[in-house]
Amino acid sequence: MAFENSLSKISLGDHVRFNEDRLALLTLADKKRLEGRVGVVQGYWNSTRKLIVAFPEHCGRPVLRILGVDPRHLERVIEEEIASGDAPKVDDEIQGDSKLSQDDLDNLFG
Repeated sequence: MAFENSLSKISLGDHVRFNEDRLALLTLADKKRLEGRVGVVQGYWNSTRKLIVAFPEHCGRPVLRILGVDPRHLERVIEEEIASGDAPKVDDEIQGDSKLSQDDLDNLFG
């Protein structure tokens, strides 16, 4: 449940992401690190209305936990937006540890 006098309706356990207004103010590196990521509100920072938000690993980006996030910089994400009905596509023919043929190497560097 959100704090009674809170400026936001975000509560513990909500799925959130940074809103576009906040992302626009960040450095390019920070924006790239946070854009499109969905995190979970884990708690309140030092008994304030600022939030602790944890972002799970996403597209090779490591787990990220941010302390003291202003809830006005976040927007709630609806569960349906998070879960996708499509299974990831896997190509069994391509192996990450397989070696390229000489023709493939020639085409790659030729």
